[in-house]
Amino acid sequence: MTKTIQKKGVLGLIGTATGLAGLLLAAAPTGAAAATADTSAAAATKHCVVLVGKAPADGGASPELYRYCSNKSAADARAHLKSSDALSKSGGRSIQATALMEWYSDHNYGGNQTTVYGDYGPCDGSGYSLHPDSYWSTNLTSARGYGTCTVAVFHNRALNYAATGRLPVPNVGGALNDNVGLIQVYYG
Repeated sequence: MTKTIQKKGVLGLIGTATGLAGLLLAAAPTGAAAATADTSAAAATKHCVVLVGKAPADGGASPELYRYCSNKSAADARAHLKSSDALSKSGGRSIQATALMEWYSDHNYGGNQTTVYGDYGPCDGSGYSLHPDSYWSTNLTSARGYGTCTVAVFHNRALNYAATGRLPVPNVGGALNDNVGLIQVYYG
């Protein structure tokens, strides 16, 4: 992975912190989704699906549209993404679920797993801006991309360090292992 250190002045850090707080509040799961994310994190093995929309032009977070975690299997989690529950939570509109990435809690793609889907189609040059939930921000160790999602920029939780890598990444590295606050995934 190519490592990039981001240095910011005091005003830049204040702006980043303020913007990040808003993004995290906007991207935080609510209601049943929050309960599912919190309770399933304690499970021995979990398989989750997350559906996100396209990141807004202002650089904000890709909004989370749906989340489901299964203790049974990845296939069970995917089946819920195609269910009437997912359809009703999307306001009754048709869901376009294009696989973007898979996150793993262990190196070499092992342990707990979440598949992130995009509702706006495959990755392009601008891609998606993903904010891992409280579980994944402290447990993400390896990742794979799907289709045109070939590059990811992993930022630490403090957003003062980032590393860029071509997907798949069998280990995000020491400074980012179990310390990921933002992932920008795109075609490159």
